[in-house]
Amino acid sequence: MSTPIRFDSTDFPENDAEEIWREGLNAVFEIQRPKDPPVPFRAKMESWPLGSVLLMSHVVGGDVEFQRTRRRIATSGIDHYLVHCLLDGALVSTFGRDTQQVSLGSVIVRDLVVENIGFTRDAPMVTLTIPRHAIDARTGGALRMHGLSWEATDPIGLLIASHMRSLVSVASSMDEEQALVAGEATLDFVAACVLRRAERWAQSGDPRLTPVIRAQALSFIEGNLADMSLGPARLREILKVSRTALYELFEPMGGVAEYVRARRLDEAMRRLESPLHARELIGAIACAVGFMSESTFNRAFKERFGCTPTEARRRRAAGVSTGGGATAAANAASRQGEARGVGIRTAATIRSLGS
Repeated sequence: MSTPIRFDSTDFPENDAEEIWREGLNAVFEIQRPKDPPVPFRAKMESWPLGSVLLMSHVVGGDVEFQRTRRRIATSGIDHYLVHCLLDGALVSTFGRDTQQVSLGSVIVRDLVVENIGFTRDAPMVTLTIPRHAIDARTGGALRMHGLSWEATDPIGLLIASHMRSLVSVASSMDEEQALVAGEATLDFVAACVLRRAERWAQSGDPRLTPVIRAQALSFIEGNLADMSLGPARLREILKVSRTALYELFEPMGGVAEYVRARRLDEAMRRLESPLHARELIGAIACAVGFMSESTFNRAFKERFGCTPTEARRRRAAGVSTGGGATAAANAASRQGEARGVGIRTAATIRSLGS
């Protein structure tokens, strides 16, 4: 049988329960709950790995803000979509200048590389966590999926919501092979649905080649962040594509230069929050991620994250880093014992999807 990861706040003292719950979602969100007046914490969470998909049933009482911040995007180490089905309560999502009021029974998609804030109130929901490459492999990629939604009155939306609820009802009774089949079938189904609804970024040439070229481009960028010559000309040389094709490939990401700059800054944040780089000078980190000038790096870093590199390092040293690294997880596991490691196991499962 497929063994779910279960959490119920009533099984633990209140302070411990909230800490364990936060650990489970720390891979994805920064979480804010009301402090004045304090609200008693209550939550339930149950998740089932289905191959490269994670199915989760989740509810937390009261008002909660789930923040996917630029800092969290940089340090979480995940590149997934969330597909939510709202069962009750209230859910409002904001991203950029847009606000989306989610109706009961509807299905919505969230892209975890997009900054957004979700506000919930007593909102049980079912969620599919899906690695980006798992959808891209089935759709050809280059889809605008963040904010995509189906109302409960939409026949396709009703089918998706019914499928997600059905998965929850049978997931615990499936063996590993059945769970894998269910996960692959769910991926095929979701991909077919988004293909009919999502807009595709404009592109020329054979669209089947786009995911391959994109993967090559992103892999090259990740391995060459320190290369000062990394830019459009270098990528065109490596990929053997035209200027127009390269522009279209990176247009959804704001362009080649913007994407490279963002990845360099994200890698810098990761190093600043890593104990392995605690003794490394900030100037050395700036150079290691491809910045020629420390002052230019400092300005760009503050623009992206709202704090200076020095302030980011001080936060980590003070114990308020939000990266949720393996060392912190190991310390928490030791402190709380194996029975209380449910949050850590949930976070580890989210991070390992599709790997």
